[in-house]
Amino acid sequence: MSTRPLHAALSISVDLEPDHVGASLTEQRALDEVSLSLVELFARHRLPATWSVADPAVSAIRSRLESPRVGHELAILGDARWVGSAAGRSRFGRELVRRVTHARSEGLDVTCLALREELPLEHADLAIKEGILALRQPLSAGAPRPVQKVRFGLWGFSAQAALPGTSRWLPGGGGLRSAKLAIDRAIADRAQAHLAIDAAQLAERGASSMRIVERVLAHAARRRDASLIQVLTLGAIAGRLAGDNIAQPSRSILRPAA
Repeated sequence: MSTRPLHAALSISVDLEPDHVGASLTEQRALDEVSLSLVELFARHRLPATWSVADPAVSAIRSRLESPRVGHELAILGDARWVGSAAGRSRFGRELVRRVTHARSEGLDVTCLALREELPLEHADLAIKEGILALRQPLSAGAPRPVQKVRFGLWGFSAQAALPGTSRWLPGGGGLRSAKLAIDRAIADRAQAHLAIDAAQLAERGASSMRIVERVLAHAARRRDASLIQVLTLGAIAGRLAGDNIAQPSRSILRPAA
């Protein structure tokens, strides 16, 4: 089942963790610099985003995002070590509970899980049980799809565009045209578009990739200021789609992790 908001909406997710274990000190420093630059860019354009980290409660970026004027959200970033068929249902359940409980003990209302590995459908009830409303599908999941209901009260979002792009010829990987086109197509179709940004890859590609991000965010802000599109976090869109039903999830699909 798929659906879409009544008006054009844009969501942006930013993955803030390296995509491999054991990043060097140099790589981590470059990623930290890019992350801070991204926070400043989003603040400049007053655009909210979904910032995905391994453990939101202890993330160093948390204090930088606590601006009610912008309205960011922190999401849990799930990788192959604990998400996916190879990790198993029990491990997924334990790790998700640990991260969600830790976040909420720190006053964070975490409702989004950003995936780097496909989540088996039979594990979706565990996400619902922990109050997860939105799944950002893996960027490698193939052709983008409309917003889809995964299970009752749980919505899946795939990316219509990703930065940095994958061009062999353009500096920074390109991606400017496809990202702007995704935004404008959502406006024309009164649909929802999702833009995914990988901060670790931006750190690898250098300043040219950051300039592309800046131009895309400026484009989104202009369209927002012209009242052509809303820019919302994934959790906010999922909450609107789920409506009042999120308060009473169906118990028939909730099973213990073990």
